[in-house]
Order: sequence, then C-alpha cells, then structure tokens
Amino acid sequence: GYVGNLTDEQDKKLREAWKQYFSILDKAKGGGKSGGGGGGGGDGEGYSDDPKKSGIANDDKAKDEAKAKEEQKALNELTEQYGQEALKEAFWKFIKLDDPDTCILRFLRARKWDVDRGMAMLAGCMKWRLDNGIEDLALQGDEGNAKIEKFLEQQRSGKTYAFGAAKNECPCCYIHVRKHFTKGQPAESMQKYVAYAMESFRLLLVPPNDKVVLFFDLNKFGLANMDWGCILYIVKCLEAYFPESLHTLVVYKAPWIFSGIWKILGPLLDPTVRSKVVFMSKPEECAHLLPADRLIAELGGDVDFDFTKAWQEPRDGENKVDEEEKKKRQDAFQKVADEYEEVTKKWAEGDSSKELLDKRLILVKKLRVAQFEKEPFTRGRTQLHRDATIDGQGIVTWMYKQKNGEAIRHIVGRKFCAAVIKRELKEIEEEGMSIKDAEKKTDDALEKQDWEKKDDKKGEEAAAGAGAGAAAGAGGAAAAAGSGEASKDEFHDAPVADKKTVAKAESKDHIAVPHDEKADKAANGHPQNGDAAPEANGNGDAVSKQKSNGGASDYGKSGDGAVSEKQCEYDQGSSAATDRHSTRLSHSYSTVDTAKNLVRIAFPSETSQSWGMQRRPYRLSLTSSPLHRLPSSSAGASRLGP
Repeated sequence: GYVGNLTDEQDKKLREAWKQYFSILDKAKGGGKSGGGGGGGGDGEGYSDDPKKSGIANDDKAKDEAKAKEEQKALNELTEQYGQEALKEAFWKFIKLDDPDTCILRFLRARKWDVDRGMAMLAGCMKWRLDNGIEDLALQGDEGNAKIEKFLEQQRSGKTYAFGAAKNECPCCYIHVRKHFTKGQPAESMQKYVAYAMESFRLLLVPPNDKVVLFFDLNKFGLANMDWGCILYIVKCLEAYFPESLHTLVVYKAPWIFSGIWKILGPLLDPTVRSKVVFMSKPEECAHLLPADRLIAELGGDVDFDFTKAWQEPRDGENKVDEEEKKKRQDAFQKVADEYEEVTKKWAEGDSSKELLDKRLILVKKLRVAQFEKEPFTRGRTQLHRDATIDGQGIVTWMYKQKNGEAIRHIVGRKFCAAVIKRELKEIEEEGMSIKDAEKKTDDALEKQDWEKKDDKKGEEAAAGAGAGAAAGAGGAAAAAGSGEASKDEFHDAPVADKKTVAKAESKDHIAVPHDEKADKAANGHPQNGDAAPEANGNGDAVSKQKSNGGASDYGKSGDGAVSEKQCEYDQGSSAATDRHSTRLSHSYSTVDTAKNLVRIAFPSETSQSWGMQRRPYRLSLTSSPLHRLPSSSAGASRLGP
C-alpha cells in the first residue's frame, strides 16, 4: 500500500481518491482563510482532564462510527467555510517534501482503502490545519512562537525532542513524562507546542521511511505528570492529523501505578495506534529498534546526550527573509504543483501511458527540489536547524557521543537530497537518460560510497568565485564562477565558501574549540577550498559501513577518547544565500582504514569535555574541513553528486 508497490486494486483506489480531491476543490465556495492562531483555538480542543468526560467510546466499532460522522461533518464544513484557493494552498503546504501520492495513501490506508472515508479524513485534517493556523506555527519557528505563553519552556525543559534514528532509519522522538506537569502551562499552549513539534519532526523523515519511533519515558513518573488532555490530544494528532506516521510507541519503564491508568487509557485509543504500543523496561528489549550505541544513556543506552545542554536559544531576526525572493520561490513551487495536478487529472481518468507515468515521476522530483528551495523562506528555524541536524537540503546528521568517548556520525538522506535529485533531473531531461537508469546510477554510487564528481581544477575555480553567490537556499546549487555568473553545470552538496570566509572560519579566535598546531600543520595538504563543505551537510566521507537499506545512510565512528564539537551558525544574510546552517567538525587530522572502510578522526582531547550542541556560542562555518577521501572503486565510477 505504498508508492512503488501498489496492487492494481490499490492503484485504482488512489486514482479515485485524486478524482475526489479535485471534486472537493470544485465544491469549495467559502471565503475563509487560515486561522492564523496555530495548534488549538481558544482554550484548546476541549480534551477533559477526566477521561470519563472525553466523549470517546471504549468500543472500537463505536469509535469508528463516531469518526465517520465527524469526518463527513468536517468535509461539509470545509467546502462551506473555505474557497478553492485556500484549500489548494493548504493541501500543497501540507505535502511539503512528501510525494503527493504518499500523502493520499496515508489516509487511504488509515481508512482501510475506503476512498470516501479516506478523503473525508483528509478534509478533516485540512480543516484542522486551516482553522488552527498550523502553517503559521511552522512559519514562525521557535523565535516567532516565543510569544505563546510557556511555549519555549516546553523545549528548554527537555521534555520532548527528536534524537537519532532507528535501525530502519525512522527518526526517534523522546517524551520524558516526569518533566511535564499538567498545571505547568495552559492547555492551548501545550496543544500548539504538540502540533508544532510533530510538524517539525516531519523534517527528519527521509524516503522511503515515513514514520517515527516514539519513546514515552515513564521513569520516575507520578500522578502529577498524568495530563489526560495532553495525551488524548497527542493520540488524536497521530490518528487523525498525521495518520500512518507512527511506527512504534514504546512505553518505557512504566511504574506499577501506570497499570491502572493503562486500563482506562488503552480502550480510549484508536485501535491502530493501540496496536503499535509496546512496553519495555530494559535497553536490550529495544535493540531490534535502537541499538545501545544510538539509545540515550538516560534510557540505559550508551549515548551521552542531554537536550537541556544541547538546546540553543532562538536568535533575534533568525527568520528574517527577503519577501521578494520568498514570493519568487513560492510561485516557482506552485507552478510545478499546478503542472503535477494537470498531469494527475489525466492519470486519474485512466491514462496509463509510459509518457504520462514518467512525467508524474519527474514532477515528483521537481516538487521536492522546489520545496527545498522555498523551505528557508516558508519555515521558521527550529533547534534542528540551529544545531545543524538538518542541512535544509535533505541530509540529516546525527552525532552519537558514546560514554566511552567514541563518537559515531550517522548520516541519513543522501539518496533523496536536493543535489542528487538535481543530478538525476539533469541526466533525464538534458542527457536523455531514463528515470530507471538515473536512479540506478544513484544506487550504484551509494553502494560504492562514491559521493562527488569534481576534479581539483573545477573545485578551485568554483571556490574562487563562490562567496555570496553560493546559493545555499537553492539546494547548494551552482557556485558563482570567477566572472560572477552562476555555473549551470557545477552542483555541490553544500555551499562553497570563498577563501576569505574559509580563512576567517578556521582562525583560532573564530572557532570555539582548542586547536592542535602540529595536527593543523600536518593537515595543510588536504583539500579545503575546492570542495563543498563535506562535513557541513553530511555529504563528506567521514563514514563507515553502508546500511542495508540501499545506501540511504552512513554510519561512521571517530577515533578513541575524544570527539569534535558540532559547529554551526545559521545566517540569513542575502537573498542569494539565505539558508546557511551548516556544521564543521573541527578535527585536527584524519586517517583512512581501508581494511575496515572507516575514517577515524583524532581531535584535541580538551574538546571531549563539551560535546556538540553545547553551551558556548556557535560560529559560522561554510568550509571544507581537512579530510581524506574514501577511495573510489574505480576512476570512472558513477557518482552520487552531480
């Protein structure tokens, strides 16, 4: 029931669903616009602190009947309240980086392939997003949402955050329930925060994975932490507004007192959500999902991580953008979306020609690139941006500091990042390569860990003229040539900085880590300016063994005993380079162990005392750090980078 493996019957249902989507647009006649509030109106959505007054039936059949009525009511109200333009805009803003078919299929699977119910469910989701201004929450980011009462306190407390990825590459989200108190914040603020967190965590989803693993940490849980209204709202979001997004909900170290609560809560849950709840009390029980070297020490794992120390306060003006450029990029995205709709209308009516099917696939790639390019203008900054967990171009980088001092860098998203998709589109549209062959070239490059195609001369030329022309917001696209004209042929996995910026970024008084003079001298021969910040967005080669999912991620370890700091500062200076949030591992030197296919990085020992997303100020770094490349399998191998 997913894109790429649909049965003939499921394909038919998907086409019917798209026809209903267009029919809903045609029926829309209201004049309403987005609520602009965000995540819960007034006093919240009205979930009572008394579960007996929740209005939710214990019987699953009765719950399902109530949902059907609620969703049909929402569909009728949606078309009465909002017009075609508002609905279409809300739908495409909801899609974001997803394949549109993936989005529709979520609702069809959630309603067991009943098309009428699935589309009514989607309508209910759209109405919730419009009524509550969910997109405004995303646009405002941490800085803008600070005006909401007790909003930032939810993040500062470390009660909820995302950290790491499971074995199947699903991002892991933690909720430490003991840090939450029912009366600690208004219900409305909590609902806004929950909606915002879920919307933000979507940034961590990398195709083909579209689900998260959620840990409810009940260690030291007490009755004062049991917020019925909040928990029912979370479940409602998972079931109705972000359907089919939960892989597993782990209830971890539940005390005996929770057994009584579960007897009440369990029957209230949607049966699909309930089926994904598992109880665990030891790290060994999580190993099939999350090995110890990715599980935080607080839950018995080996990773030394404290979100309260990792948290970075939002900066004044961090969401400021060029409004003219914002409109330009939004219009560019909508042009692709309109073309996709026109092609999909023909497909939904039964056109299955290869030409049309290929066109839809190409437009999906173009939609993803266009979303990457408008993302820095239409989404406010989060902790994930500030600490450079995400690079804004499809790469997710996790750093696991082990209790023994070792560090593991885990990179997810190479296959579907902007640079790779752009390369595929160029090969398909300009060079006549088939979609299948272009994607196979990507898979081959992933298998060989062959990241970039750029000779030294080209790298030097690109670096020499980059500067402000390094269009980071445009997906690390063409760096400016020496004449100032953008190169149409040279793409990079990350912005290329000019030499002056490199020198400043590497100066002793500019970085926040100790420097090793001897190691710096030894590293002088490594490529720097000519390469595109390999460690900034995870497209470098400090990686080890390839994962079994076709190479979508990398997993690498550092040297023993010390670990680098994760350097980052995000800058929204000019419209030409609007989304520069990158990292720099300020290591002293690296060596390649070809036998084990590892890159081991040695760091100044003092650095191990303050890990990663730390207390000290972060610095701008757009540089290529000294780094040995993993050897390519052959001189003429197909490459992942363009």
